Amino acid sequence: MEIAVRRESSLIIVDMAGEIDVNAVARIRDTLGDLTKAASPQIVVNLTGATYIDSSGLGILMAARREALKGGGRLALCGMTKDVRMVLELTRLNKFFEIYDDEATARARFT
Repeated sequence: MEIAVRRESSLIIVDMAGEIDVNAVARIRDTLGDLTKAASPQIVVNLTGATYIDSSGLGILMAARREALKGGGRLALCGMTKDVRMVLELTRLNKFFEIYDDEATARARFT
């Protein structure tokens, strides 16, 4: 699992690549936890490189979204692969998250 954070004005892009699973949860929690502590965090999680997500990965993304909202911000997902999107749809979490097809569309919605 690889995580990269890019800051662009008030928007934070978090790129995740590889498997988002129980082995990666601690790193994701640390990264997103720090980002959601900011006032009104505006975060887009780019999942273009994510190959797999399990329930622990979904749980940490849900917790980060909740923290962002609590702080007056937003957390959206973009660029999901077919497999990752299917997991969100099967769990009906696609209705819980703001989801965009690609980073450009997500960026446009945050400005």
